[in-house]
Amino acid sequence: MRVARLLLCYVLLEDYSTNLGGAAITSDAARQDASATNPTLPDLPSFVQPIGNVTAAIGKEAILPCTIRKLGNHKVGWIRVEDKTILSMGQRTVTHSPRFLVTLENAKSKNQSRSREEEEATSRLHIRQLREADRGCYMCQLNTKPMLSQLGCVDVLVPPDILSTGTSEGEVSVLEGENATLSCKASGRPSPRVLWRREKSGSILMRGLHDPLIPDFIVDNQSGERLELTKVDRRQMGAYLCIAKNEVPPAVSKRVYLRVNFPPSVKVPNQLLSSPLDTDVSLICLIEAYPKTINLWTRKEQVIMSGGRYEIDERGHPDEEWKTTSELKIRRLEKTDLGEYTCSASSSMGKANATLRVHEIERATSPTRTTSASWNKLSKGRSKFAQVTTINRISHQMSTPAMQKSTARIVYSKHVTTSTTVDPRAPFIKDKNLFKSRETPNVRSCANARGLTAGFAPVYALPLLFFLALR
Repeated sequence: MRVARLLLCYVLLEDYSTNLGGAAITSDAARQDASATNPTLPDLPSFVQPIGNVTAAIGKEAILPCTIRKLGNHKVGWIRVEDKTILSMGQRTVTHSPRFLVTLENAKSKNQSRSREEEEATSRLHIRQLREADRGCYMCQLNTKPMLSQLGCVDVLVPPDILSTGTSEGEVSVLEGENATLSCKASGRPSPRVLWRREKSGSILMRGLHDPLIPDFIVDNQSGERLELTKVDRRQMGAYLCIAKNEVPPAVSKRVYLRVNFPPSVKVPNQLLSSPLDTDVSLICLIEAYPKTINLWTRKEQVIMSGGRYEIDERGHPDEEWKTTSELKIRRLEKTDLGEYTCSASSSMGKANATLRVHEIERATSPTRTTSASWNKLSKGRSKFAQVTTINRISHQMSTPAMQKSTARIVYSKHVTTSTTVDPRAPFIKDKNLFKSRETPNVRSCANARGLTAGFAPVYALPLLFFLALR
């Protein structure tokens, strides 16, 4: 293979084919600038500046420029140093890979007064769709006597990638209280940095290293290919993301789910429920366990199934998957529903249960009925009170001093006359007949009273005049 390549070089280099031989890439000395080693050859071409090193990301294009002064009729060749592959001679590409391309650009020297021979030419080697295998050094050669050459190197940047070897599987299971290690191996150029973070919360709960004096603490992320979790508990269960990134985008990540197994525990918020009959009652049971449990509601050793007046509803926690809420709804509570109920949870890790009781409370009297009855009683009481108050008020008015009357007897001509006048200062003299006449008045008594008054009117006037004359 090497012989064929050399023969091809002989044909392309024409007059200088005898000088190429195996000297093109045999030693480091041959790769040095010949102008420096042979300054006494003024007619030879010379390199204007070093090629330098080029860095490009994988999939991009790398360009190596080789600028020559006084190129003349000489030709430029490009060779890959690592495997001594001839890539081009002049503007003709030798390799069959379409990813390699050579262009030649002529440029005048800065000093325009110089001759045409002083002009500069730049040969550029284009490496397109760059691969990781293209990393290495490339030689720019001139078919001069002695041969002139210089090197330029290409560095290929590779985005990060997570390797299957040395990386934890998609799921890691441990018992609660044990230690857990999550691993993530990544490659790339430059070497990527690996970070760990929680998928949902973003923060990682770290526990003390077997020391109760060291409290738990939370970190936003943890760096390193290994995430060490000590004395794992259920709060640390969940998905963890291994993120690898370097200077070349994009960053990559791998999801590792940590499962913490522990036996079930059952709690009830209210152990005693009281409710009136013919109302709906909800019995709630809180369960913590992993793996998932089989949950049952029982009463008198009989399993309660959903249907009829009974409805069972189970709800998982959105962020903490080891938590489950089981609810038993009893509609239109009856006497037969009163008593003790048991909520049980069982898994491969164990079994747990909790009990609660349902009692009846008497329904309170309807406020509307109570108000109506109270109002009726109050109305009756007010009526009686009003009657008593009216009677007392009348009695009071009848017995006030302003209404008291003084009674005096006047004796004249064998007639006894009783006159009653209003006198506030006179003592009150009870007269049973007077009260009786007031209590049971009638028309007849009133008529008699009128006749008596009319008959004795003249009789009253004479004694009164006589009495006044004596005074």
